Amino acid sequence: MGILRDVVVEQDAYGGPDVLSATGARGFSPPRWSLVALGVCVGVLLSALTRRSLIDDAYITMDYARTFAEHGVWGLEPGLVSNTATSPLNVVLLSIVTFVTGSPLVAVGVVLALSFALLGASVGGACDCLGWSRWFAVAAVLVLGTSPLLVSTIGLETYLVVAIVAALVRAATAERPGLAGIAAGVLVLVRLDLVMFVIAALAAPTLLRRAPRFLLTGIVVALPWFLVSWWFLGSAVPDTLLLKAGDQWGPWTYLNGLLLYSRVYPEATYLSVVPAGLGIVVGLFLLGRSVARRSGRLGGVVAILGGGAALHAIAFTLLHTAPYHWYYGPALGAASLLGVLGLAELPRLVRGVGLVGSGALVVVAGIFLGRHDWATAPITTNWATPDQYRAAAALAPPGAVVASPGEIGTLAYYCDCTVVDQFSDRGRIDNLIHDRTAEAGPVFRALLEANYARLRTEAPLRQAYQFVVDPAVQGVPIGTPWHVPSVLGIRPAGAVSGG
Repeated sequence: MGILRDVVVEQDAYGGPDVLSATGARGFSPPRWSLVALGVCVGVLLSALTRRSLIDDAYITMDYARTFAEHGVWGLEPGLVSNTATSPLNVVLLSIVTFVTGSPLVAVGVVLALSFALLGASVGGACDCLGWSRWFAVAAVLVLGTSPLLVSTIGLETYLVVAIVAALVRAATAERPGLAGIAAGVLVLVRLDLVMFVIAALAAPTLLRRAPRFLLTGIVVALPWFLVSWWFLGSAVPDTLLLKAGDQWGPWTYLNGLLLYSRVYPEATYLSVVPAGLGIVVGLFLLGRSVARRSGRLGGVVAILGGGAALHAIAFTLLHTAPYHWYYGPALGAASLLGVLGLAELPRLVRGVGLVGSGALVVVAGIFLGRHDWATAPITTNWATPDQYRAAAALAPPGAVVASPGEIGTLAYYCDCTVVDQFSDRGRIDNLIHDRTAEAGPVFRALLEANYARLRTEAPLRQAYQFVVDPAVQGVPIGTPWHVPSVLGIRPAGAVSGG
């Protein structure tokens, strides 16, 4: 009888009882190691599936990793120091594996598998702390692993972000502020904008009363990189903040971008958004229950996943960025986690229906991904396919300096030349820095001046050639896929207007 109904109850952060673990009452539960193994298997499968279809920004990250691993230079091109890697930690992890294996593509697969392993371990641990069946952790890993939008960001840091957010949830539910602080600091090292999840975590009752320890640990973990970046790279914050903030595609910004994707890639978009929408509904239910039961652990899950997703989306809306699909990854990933894991707290009948529904979503999304041709990612906004860019890169004379057509990652990866634009050649960003500083208000101007106080740039490299893309491709009408067949070529710089 005790084996069948073994429930451990401990004191909650609010002072009331809170279920920490339950075994046997809900039948067989997968062992913890199986969640890690599942994550590794999902990561390996996805890396093999997406190998030929990585988006251009993923290649930018691989360029940085290869340059750092092989030349010890923090830059997109060897010999050109730059600071346009939005995710320093992802670059470092990829560069370590690249140094060992000699292949950035292999590194992408290894880091992806490790990210999924961390995700599986974290959601499984959170379920144990909350007394939830680990089957919901299995469902969460599979739902995220079949999300077309998230899969379309492989090579970037999205899955690493979701895994570390899950680790933050795990630490919060276990009432370990030091471990939560480490997760928070690592999150900021992955991408600075993820500080919104750290702010949201302060609303978690299990962390709020130990906020000084939580925050101090996070600062100790993250601050050294920003000091090193400011001192040696000339800016604490990557230049991408200036390159991307205030950008938009005609009427489309982050705020309404998912509507654009629903028109161009309807199946992929809806399959990605549905679990996040579920997260909103389930999150509201869990918020009410956490207040009614005075459950600090449950409140922490809602604060980090729901509040973090909301704050992150608000931040990008205020930055007025263009709707690059990977910008939606952290919010959609966290909300999806909340939706699937939170089903475990619903009434028994709804819980069962939700678990079956999650399985059905995984099957449908899996069929969709299986039928995709993988010449490109399920969602992409690039002007050409990776194979087309690779063919264009072969046209450049070895060792030449060639200006990019606006997308640089894949060309730089495959070209036996030096591809330059504002992402690789920092001398080309001076005017942008000066213009943005002059236009900024007093507070933002002071921040920009402090950020770039140590920046010293050299004159931009003089290009001999320019990669060109059919102008009609750059003006693709809204409502049609971006990855239409493109006319790619290379011309002498003097033959290009403005070259």
